[in-house]
Amino acid sequence: MTLSVEFYYYILLVVILIILIFFFFRTFKMLKKKKIWASCRNSSYFLLMLFFLVSLSLIGSNIFTYHRLTYEKPIATLDITRHKHQNYQIELLQLEACRKTSYTLNGDEWQIDARIIKWHGWANLLGLDASFQLDRISGRYQNIEQQRNNKPTTFSIKQKQDFDLWTLKKKHQWLPGLDARYGQSVFLAMKDKQMYQLYMTQTGLIARKITSEPHEECHF
Repeated sequence: MTLSVEFYYYILLVVILIILIFFFFRTFKMLKKKKIWASCRNSSYFLLMLFFLVSLSLIGSNIFTYHRLTYEKPIATLDITRHKHQNYQIELLQLEACRKTSYTLNGDEWQIDARIIKWHGWANLLGLDASFQLDRISGRYQNIEQQRNNKPTTFSIKQKQDFDLWTLKKKHQWLPGLDARYGQSVFLAMKDKQMYQLYMTQTGLIARKITSEPHEECHF
């Protein structure tokens, strides 16, 4: 098992805190024995360790805050194969469900719609991440006239959820920490042998081109 950087950080904080407590009681003990010089020396050690503890805590807090607010989680991959002009096969792998499905889409771009639950910033810092539910995948034409004149190719990609936060928020708008409940779409060009990775962030969906199969733990 590989230990994380956070583990060593917390161990270091605990060690400094223990040393700090040691110097505090040692200084108090020397004052009771009226060892003024020794108590002053230990007080300087105490203040030095206190400085290290505060500095390390502030640095760790800033790094943790940055990490939480820039959180990205890969949720799906798309592998595209061209059949003919404006006709593509999309292999969609949803990582949480470890479910791969194939769809034939017409158009120039793929589009994925999702339902998003966004938390307030303070809730993100407490460890709550934005929630998502993928809804549908569809083909999209860049030309407006083609979009109007061609029957859309749209498929549901919704997964059954044991706990539907979207519905809960709809019924109980007063729930604390929940900032927004909204639908979002992300779309990019369909090209032969192109792969994309879909990510969930604290503010919604983003997608990036990738050049090879990502190393995600999903086995079939």
